[in-house]
Amino acid sequence: MRVNIFLLIALIILIAILGYRIVPFLTEGRSYYFKHTDSIDLSNESFGQVRLNDNIKNQSFIKRFGKPLFMEDNDLYDYYHWEGGLETASINSGKNKGDIIRIIINESDGVKKNTRLKTAKGIVIGSTKREIIALYGSSYYKRSEQGVDIIGYVDHKYDVTIEFWLIEGDRVGEIRLDYASIN
Repeated sequence: MRVNIFLLIALIILIAILGYRIVPFLTEGRSYYFKHTDSIDLSNESFGQVRLNDNIKNQSFIKRFGKPLFMEDNDLYDYYHWEGGLETASINSGKNKGDIIRIIINESDGVKKNTRLKTAKGIVIGSTKREIIALYGSSYYKRSEQGVDIIGYVDHKYDVTIEFWLIEGDRVGEIRLDYASIN
């Protein structure tokens, strides 16, 4: 009888410890990782000189990328795919309509897109995890989404993150620059 009570108490303690570690992740999503990662400066980050808060209706943006190839339906943001491998998410209503809040360059279905886009520090599709860490440093978080390992960096001052989605072990298949508040 004492052994059963002891096992029950031990099981409750184990569940409480695991719950403490898992529940915040489940309820906070990717922002859980940001809180536990040291900040780095991402204030100059861009993909091919496209920056967060640029507006897709701005004449210089239109001159460079033209009209979007297509748009994905999304209730929260307008996702556009542009010539040259660029994907953007922008605000879809109000006075800031068209402002870019997420920038993505990626590889689709294992095929490298014909893109010369790179991060401000020179990371491109196909770069390795080792190259990322050499340029961005060791203050990163690790997470997984859709079966893909991700390393990310956060700038707490500007509420910005950059994530590198790693395929085939340690090769970059996608890069995302966005505001930490975006899910």
